[in-house]
Amino acid sequence: MRTSRFLTFAIILFITLSCNSDDNNFSKQDLHGIWEEITYVEEREWFSARAYEFKEDGTYEIRTTARQWDSTVDIGYNSVNRGSYSLVENRLRLTNTEFLRTPEGSTTWYTSLENLVGSDWDREIDITISMKERKSELVMDFPCPPNAACRGPITFYRVWK
Repeated sequence: MRTSRFLTFAIILFITLSCNSDDNNFSKQDLHGIWEEITYVEEREWFSARAYEFKEDGTYEIRTTARQWDSTVDIGYNSVNRGSYSLVENRLRLTNTEFLRTPEGSTTWYTSLENLVGSDWDREIDITISMKERKSELVMDFPCPPNAACRGPITFYRVWK
């Protein structure tokens, strides 16, 4: 009886530990691909999609787009950031070299990619990251200045590798 209880406990412990979905042992190659966070904008009846694309050559592109509720196709762009990235342990450094946004005074939140205008916004940002669910979720914890209303960690889902 005692042996069967121990065996049952050992099996439960093994299953629990082997199904741990957090995976913080990752490399730059694990970032390659497209990661998205999608938020519904109720008053406009469409979705805001923010996609991070990390490329093998060490560059990235961040696209913030509008998407219709019944589609996976973007209907317009709000902004596009481009630059280079590096990864040291769980610290992701983004060095922005290009920032495109909707034109000043625009009456819409989004426009076509060709109508975005360049803006001065060269900056570096260090983001603490982790991966979950067998590296299909990327959790980004952006720095938050004192007394700021920040969102906290944001989960992005892999849509393409």
